[in-house]
Amino acid sequence: MKILSFTKDTAKIKIDSKDDLWHIARILEPEDIVAGQIVRKVRIGSEEERTRLKREQYFVKIKAEKVLFEPSSVKVLGTIVEGPEELPIGTHHTLDIGCGDVISIIKPWKEYQVKRLKEAERQTQLFNIGVCVLDDEAAVLAEFSSTGIKYLGYVQLGLAKKRFEEKAEERFGKLVAQVLQMAEKYEKIIIASPLFWKEELLKRLKEKSPEISKKINLEDVSTGGKRGVLELLKRGALDKIIKGNLLQKEFELVESFFIELARQGLAIYKLEDIQMAAQAGAIKILLITENAIDAARQNNKYQDLSKIFDLVEASRGEIHIISSKYESGQKLDGLGGMGAILRYKIL
Repeated sequence: MKILSFTKDTAKIKIDSKDDLWHIARILEPEDIVAGQIVRKVRIGSEEERTRLKREQYFVKIKAEKVLFEPSSVKVLGTIVEGPEELPIGTHHTLDIGCGDVISIIKPWKEYQVKRLKEAERQTQLFNIGVCVLDDEAAVLAEFSSTGIKYLGYVQLGLAKKRFEEKAEERFGKLVAQVLQMAEKYEKIIIASPLFWKEELLKRLKEKSPEISKKINLEDVSTGGKRGVLELLKRGALDKIIKGNLLQKEFELVESFFIELARQGLAIYKLEDIQMAAQAGAIKILLITENAIDAARQNNKYQDLSKIFDLVEASRGEIHIISSKYESGQKLDGLGGMGAILRYKIL
């Protein structure tokens, strides 16, 4: 995700990945205005002539009534508030948001929504990830970053040629040394190969530096060389690492909450208790799952949540939305989907 501009009420955003779509779906609310391109099929030709269909793009602004997340897009259903004469104001349309699209969201932004948006952008820029793709012939070293792929080096191996076993061992040692150097620079390194070469390389690396395994992600590819590097990118290896980092943060937040709850300390989870704590300015961290937000919207109780969010932000508390797709969120859903860590006891 890239935030192209951000004024008081308008964020202009470029969508780069499916994870970006998920964040956008969680940020959008009914009554928000979303500006983007609508594609419609238009008939060309008169009644007397043979007509044909042509796809036309129109720039519109839609007031959201419903937001649907799908695996490859976000659908914003609502009414047009600004657009060309072909699409009259007040008519119902759907704006499909996909990877590569640029949209603008106009709304009264809450602090936690701005924070989520900026965090989503930061996560895509956070890691420069080291990459080593090898097969029995050679290894390619590269870097994944938010700007693309940068190739760093090439190591000839010849591991399958028995006549050159001693030379191959020397070259493999050189590769081990270069990956160890990469570990000093990168938070994460992806090692990928067909067959078993990645496991062999990891084994050699751990012999030299046992701690390095914390930085290594192993991936399968069908081929070596630069084609293998591109295959990694296409299969979402970078997104997997970024998502893993976000999930780790969510896990730590939820675990902190349950530790406090077990101590009968500064943790609460009942709605009425959270409302009281929010009014007192006592909430340090508020956790809420996506399922809890969806349920509030479906039951027309989102305004109650919104008031809690406003109170927490006014008292400089943190708000974190926890994914319900994974264990931490499901654990919190078991308590109703919301929990808070307090600055001090109020009950």
